Amino acid sequence: MAPEIPGMAMPLPPTDPGQGAHGSQPWYSRADDAAFAKLALGGAVAADAAGWTNAARNLRHYLGNSGKDLTISPDEMMTDDPIMKRRVDSFVTLAVQQVASDPANRGRTVTFQQPWTEDHTFDQETQGDWYFAVNAVHFTASGVVTVRAPETDGGQPSVVVDYKCYVFDRYNWDSSGPSPKGVELLGFDISDKRMGGLHTAGYAQEFNMFGTSSVQHYEGVVPTNGAIDFPDPPDSRKGDRTDPTR
Repeated sequence: MAPEIPGMAMPLPPTDPGQGAHGSQPWYSRADDAAFAKLALGGAVAADAAGWTNAARNLRHYLGNSGKDLTISPDEMMTDDPIMKRRVDSFVTLAVQQVASDPANRGRTVTFQQPWTEDHTFDQETQGDWYFAVNAVHFTASGVVTVRAPETDGGQPSVVVDYKCYVFDRYNWDSSGPSPKGVELLGFDISDKRMGGLHTAGYAQEFNMFGTSSVQHYEGVVPTNGAIDFPDPPDSRKGDRTDPTR
């Protein structure tokens, strides 16, 4: 049996600190936060109406005040953002090249687990939904590679690759320094300071977001230049209200 694809690398990458502990504001300073929580919910409604379904979903989860983890989709991210897909393809290609370049791996099936990247930041102009949903995500990848001998002397080995992409982000609002999240969303002020204040007032709660892609598959020669062009990930949103191209 071929080995299973390893899970995401541990430990998780560090996150920014947010604005403080949940509910840490004095009770007498929370009146403006209570009013702003209702305004922020209006921002979620506006984002949903504009087709920014992930931004609306994540903001509603924040305002739901549970602090529970939320699942996000690397497949949808890579479908919507070709730049992210190219980065992931290149990231996985480097791991495959390392495995295939070792003569001891010829004829073997081996696993790899890449470390977390710094992050991938979505462009506000072209990826407004993901920009306001997560702004940026850390990603990593793990996979299984079977290495086959070259068909000709001096040729490149061929491989069979199956991998998964994993993403992680902390949904919080850090006002300790300049942040791209401190902007106006569809007429609503969602500055880091005001949004983070809902967490410290106890009206919203920060949470972690995790995602695992579908299995991506490739069979062919290992490229010496450029990246493997893995197939596009599946997109279950075709034609429904969450499809950004509908």
